[in-house]
Amino acid sequence: MLTLTNVEVKYADVILVLRGVSLQIPEGGIVSLLGSNGAGKTTTLKAISGLLRTELGEVTAGAIEYRGERIDGLDPERVAQMGIIQVMEGRKVLKHLTIEENLRLGGYIRRDASRADLDRVYDYFPRLRARKGAVSGYLSGGEQQMVLIGRAMMARPKLMLLDEPSMGLAPLIAAEIFEIIRRLAAEEGTTILLVEQNAKAALRTSAFAYVLENGRVVLEGPSASLAENEDIREFYLGMSKLGEKRSYREVKTYKRRKRWL
Repeated sequence: MLTLTNVEVKYADVILVLRGVSLQIPEGGIVSLLGSNGAGKTTTLKAISGLLRTELGEVTAGAIEYRGERIDGLDPERVAQMGIIQVMEGRKVLKHLTIEENLRLGGYIRRDASRADLDRVYDYFPRLRARKGAVSGYLSGGEQQMVLIGRAMMARPKLMLLDEPSMGLAPLIAAEIFEIIRRLAAEEGTTILLVEQNAKAALRTSAFAYVLENGRVVLEGPSASLAENEDIREFYLGMSKLGEKRSYREVKTYKRRKRWL
């Protein structure tokens, strides 16, 4: 469905962020993209959605193909019309609008969004139905994240790019969000590329995963296999060889280099 081949990205024609990233996102599944802060995860999503162009970013080498068509260099509006919708990190709701007004905006690019689309979103997020007239700026972090995913659903995306959906959320709310993500793939057939620092939840949710370090893909494979990988367990799950949790101090001062570097 989506293929990135040796993609290089620069900002302001100076700062090299992605250094030959290659990904394969098959149709109908969930693929996660893991990595620490600054690894290039969000830049990868923006390269796909076209939002790089709004931040002086540019794909300077390689290619991004969606269903056989080159999309790198397209305006974000055109990419969205093709069915690729990005849900950005930071819960960027329009705070002065109500829940329902925010959701309706998500259907703008389709022009034919209906009451049935709203009801479909409310079926996934019953608490939004109960508070549909509430001003979005007064919602909890979890409710705002639900609004963002619901707004993306209004566009009937074929490919949804999710950037840190659990960031700053309480564990129970984050678990609810991940369950909705699994349902969207299974029930709606939506393909999902999930960027997430909660590696344990991401690997549990996705079927396949890539690990980015310093703008490069350093590991890839089925999520279940990566979850058992010694380096993934140690550097991303905070677990020792014996399965015991390591303290922050132990992880921070651990001296052995990652085997992929």
